[in-house]
Amino acid sequence: MRFIILCLSLCVTACTVPGPSEPVAQIASAQNLWRAQNVRRYRIAVQKTNARLRTQTNTLTVEDGRVTHQTATCVPAPRQGRTCQVEPFDANEFTVDGLFQTALALAPASAQYNLRVDFDAQYHFPKFISRDEKARADDETTWRVVEFQPLP
Repeated sequence: MRFIILCLSLCVTACTVPGPSEPVAQIASAQNLWRAQNVRRYRIAVQKTNARLRTQTNTLTVEDGRVTHQTATCVPAPRQGRTCQVEPFDANEFTVDGLFQTALALAPASAQYNLRVDFDAQYHFPKFISRDEKARADDETTWRVVEFQPLP
């Protein structure tokens, strides 16, 4: 009887403590669901905000995994005044595949980064990624999909 209770308590403990591979598995599962949708053309706008509260929205058109059009707008941080300049950016970071790569790169150290990834209910891509390293002040970064539209 003691053996059964010990086994059950170990199982409950093992089932309730997430392992380091859990976020990776969740993201990979969502990525497989995204790929199964077979969305070959889409428009996406991703708002990236950094610790200095600078926000830039990068809008892309993607066809067969390639960026065919890109634009960007920025919102000045409170200390920047009323204007800002769009910073150069790697458009591939803001594609659906790029968002998955970002999430997967942060996932192994998810506890260190206070990683949060939310997925779109219909298409399963990361619609929100937030990282904030516990050991550092003012290093938060978020990626938020503010628009997604499959194209014919």
